[in-house]
Amino acid sequence: MARQGRKVLFAQPSRRLIAQTISQEIEPLSPSYPVMPIHGDVSDNVVQTLVEHFQAPPMGGEIVFATHAALLLLPYIEKAGDWLLIVDEVPTVDVFQELVLPETHSILTDSLELVPTGAAYGDLVARDRGDLDRIARNDHQDQVFELFAGFAHRVLSEHWSVHALQSSYESLMRGEKANGRLTTYSLLRPSIFEPFAATIIASACMEDTMLYRLWTAQGVEMVPMTGPISKSLRYQKHENGDRIVIGYFSDEDWSKTQRDRMVEIDGETVCVRDRLVPLISEVMGGQVFAWMGNKDLPDDLFGHLKGAVRLPNSPHGLNDFQHLHQVAVLSALNPPPAHFSFMTANGISPEDLRTSHYRTAVYQAVMRISIRDPQNQDPKLVVVMDRATADWLADLFPGSQVMAVDGLGAVMRKGRPGRPRAHKDGADRVRAHRLRQRELWLAELAGINGSDVVPAGYGDFISSRDISDASQDSCNANTSIRTFRYNNFGTAFSNKHTSRPELALDLDDDEAFIDLLQSLHGEVAQSKEDNILLSPAHFDPDLPGTETSRGLANITHVRGIWMDNDGGDLTHKEFARLFPYLRIVVWNTYSSKPDLPRWRAFLPTSHAMSVAVHRCIMAQIEQVLRNAGYRSKSDIEKLKAQGKSNKAWRCHGFDVSKFNSSSLFYAPCRAAHPEGSFFVDYADPKRSALDLHSWLENCILDLRPEPEPEPAKPVEPPATTTSVPSLHDTCSASLRAIAEKLREAQAGKDQQQREVRIAKAIETWRLTPRGSGHTAFFQLAAALKRAGLNDNDIEWRLREAAYAGHSPKDRRNEIRGIMRSLNRVGRF
Repeated sequence: MARQGRKVLFAQPSRRLIAQTISQEIEPLSPSYPVMPIHGDVSDNVVQTLVEHFQAPPMGGEIVFATHAALLLLPYIEKAGDWLLIVDEVPTVDVFQELVLPETHSILTDSLELVPTGAAYGDLVARDRGDLDRIARNDHQDQVFELFAGFAHRVLSEHWSVHALQSSYESLMRGEKANGRLTTYSLLRPSIFEPFAATIIASACMEDTMLYRLWTAQGVEMVPMTGPISKSLRYQKHENGDRIVIGYFSDEDWSKTQRDRMVEIDGETVCVRDRLVPLISEVMGGQVFAWMGNKDLPDDLFGHLKGAVRLPNSPHGLNDFQHLHQVAVLSALNPPPAHFSFMTANGISPEDLRTSHYRTAVYQAVMRISIRDPQNQDPKLVVVMDRATADWLADLFPGSQVMAVDGLGAVMRKGRPGRPRAHKDGADRVRAHRLRQRELWLAELAGINGSDVVPAGYGDFISSRDISDASQDSCNANTSIRTFRYNNFGTAFSNKHTSRPELALDLDDDEAFIDLLQSLHGEVAQSKEDNILLSPAHFDPDLPGTETSRGLANITHVRGIWMDNDGGDLTHKEFARLFPYLRIVVWNTYSSKPDLPRWRAFLPTSHAMSVAVHRCIMAQIEQVLRNAGYRSKSDIEKLKAQGKSNKAWRCHGFDVSKFNSSSLFYAPCRAAHPEGSFFVDYADPKRSALDLHSWLENCILDLRPEPEPEPAKPVEPPATTTSVPSLHDTCSASLRAIAEKLREAQAGKDQQQREVRIAKAIETWRLTPRGSGHTAFFQLAAALKRAGLNDNDIEWRLREAAYAGHSPKDRRNEIRGIMRSLNRVGRF
């Protein structure tokens, strides 16, 4: 291509590999080609040198070499469409970075804003691009800015999305020194390659890489190379697998924690890491071998062995070790647990993440020795740390053997034969399932709330028929509980034995419902059972095909999240901290005491939801708690019974049986203990109702596909009205009191709306131009009639309004005729 006058940008992982490629593969060619390596060995400012080169390149074809790091830092490339990009090995597309900044975070956070998305994470965006750009460029080589430069670049770049855990970020902003960490997660977008004429990515195990998994999940199509390039590969699959033995030490996944733990062997307590050195030396049988380990391991780890050759931590493509036939990989390259959680929220399973970060790096180390040469027939020995990695390697080398290594010797077993790898189909299946599940949830939301809440692109999933928002209380002889759009907050029951709903909790908005809860909190109950019960669910007791009256099958919709905390390690203050952007209302239970507080929580939601959506939201809340180290009492007991114990586990105290949509909760009241009562509304300006669409679009659950998932079907809106028998005779006095409050609230609302309509009608009349008074005066009367005024009030208002007209006498003379017309027509 260079010979034909083309411009080629060649990106490789390291400067060492670039030097090898140029010296061993480019320079020996005849004729020679214009080659320009631009990296830290030849430039003090690599990015600036690259930008300047692209702005004024020499005439004719050339090959420019740069590292992956430099490629990802380029702000732009002049005339990128003239360049072919070749990327040797996949670059890092997911970056986890944690900065401990309890005192100095303002250097960054003053220029940042967190936009919450879903249950746990938010998008970090630039509020002040100028300051961040100064940090990213770091023109004066400030050492503090050097720590922040990569992060600042990613925030500013259109090719990166940067995220943070909501609770952690808000703790940092509040100045909580104990949690003073800026923990960020960045994902590279495929748009970085769009400007180029074409992009070729060369990689082994491509379908196991994070780039492939993330980008194909986003709909990017990667086309395998064909033709001369593909045919000239050294091999299409690995041969001589029967010459390879793969040893492993542990049945558990390898990590630094496991490497550094203390174990007892032959009555002596030793560190696993120290025990590995003599074991590996013994297994290698005195032969020269290559090894790779984390940076915290010293170069002389096998110092007493002259035959131990350390591999660089980024050994991709290097040919310097092909004379060796044995290799040991001690590296523990797993991301931290927080990154596992974040990637799970993005559809990447922990196993896939472990493979892309750790196992593919093990493969690169293994491929530095003579296994790289398909003509080499010498026996090879590969030692890895865990069984799962050994089995994964065995898949790549058909005929290889796997052995378990212990302190007493080796036990041989036949490795699994190589089998066709189908990761692409699996990734597509997971992506399709997540999309299908999300569409079904959103369709259910739209079916319940009406077509006006359907996000763009989901209109085909629901009927456009509106749903009535009318409702009535049920303490009368003509009881009905009607489906709503926004103003139904569930149902009330006299006691837990009441099988049919007695009162629909219909209020204007979240504020009105929270006001009701607070007013109920002032009530004194003689016992817990003396109180009424509330449910966020709306039940249809006569739903066809159901055998229950308030079971899950009877629920038409749920509004808001209710949770019951029976006492644990989680305080309601900490619970609110974990969800810093949610409105959360908490109050004491009847049995709460100052030294043992028990509490309930209400979280308003943006819309009503189905049982399935409610289940998903509750699971995400529980996942956030689990990620923060809180588990249910039953989970902790179950894990302890299995012999697993962790001192970091804390009990959140929530009654998980109440996570069910049909659960009933005792209404707020004063605690039996005089000092055990409290009512706290976490409602600072950053907090708002739980946005159901955002939580579904950014679901943090690890959604695994069913074997044959059913396609999402259109969801019809529920029936406008569901009738229940009159409960006038059995309705409790407490419910009657609440019903009266609801009626009073509705009456106040009606009066307020009536006054607004009247004022608007009179204002319109006063702005009537001259010559239009006759028609406008009648329209005023009709508007007053629609506002609900009786005849006397209408006539009084008309006489008063006549004085504001251009012809007051004519208007007064028209009043009697207008009143007759109103009564004759009846409605307007």
